[in-house]
Amino acid sequence: MTEKKCPYCEFDEFDIIDKNEFGVILPELNPLTKGHSVIIPLRHVESFFDVTEKERKSLSTLLELARNELKLRYQPEGFHIAFNDGNVFGEEQAEHFHIHIIPRYPNQALILDKRWGVVAEN
Repeated sequence: MTEKKCPYCEFDEFDIIDKNEFGVILPELNPLTKGHSVIIPLRHVESFFDVTEKERKSLSTLLELARNELKLRYQPEGFHIAFNDGNVFGEEQAEHFHIHIIPRYPNQALILDKRWGVVAEN
């Protein structure tokens, strides 16, 4: 079995929207809306509850920077901000902790997918 590479540890420097000493803002690879981004700690950590106080403050600062940048670029009406914690969807490996900031636009429904535990029923 080959070890799964972490996409949040091996990001392209070119994709960085903003960063600080402990974290980075990146565009979401599979965006739900225009401007959907993720805030990640630079240290590989699987849970919000394993993030240090310095990292937590850093991520909070980056979240605010992301909101300000997305407001300037796309003028959304608001934001959906969320994260999953733990191996809640049965993945073989837990993920690198990350926070989603999803711009919301008038008359555009937010359609969540399997990343959020939402499965369409037939």
